Amino acid sequence: MTNKELVEQAKKLSTAHDNLKMAIDYLDMVSASVNQGNVWAGQLFFKNNRAENVVENMQNVADSILTVSNDICPED
Repeated sequence: MTNKELVEQAKKLSTAHDNLKMAIDYLDMVSASVNQGNVWAGQLFFKNNRAENVVENMQNVADSILTVSNDICPED
């Protein structure tokens, strides 16, 4: 791969990092709220499909990482 191609792959990984960090921060916030006795936050998270949104986001991150890996070092 050329340096330009590697830079493009690095940008994809940076985006994946940002998306994963956002999901982690969201889960931390819900967890902290529930741990402090705010049951409403946990109920909102699970009843309004927000958990599914976080799972989908994390699956997209995993897919992006795998795509970058395969682009850098294709499987035989």
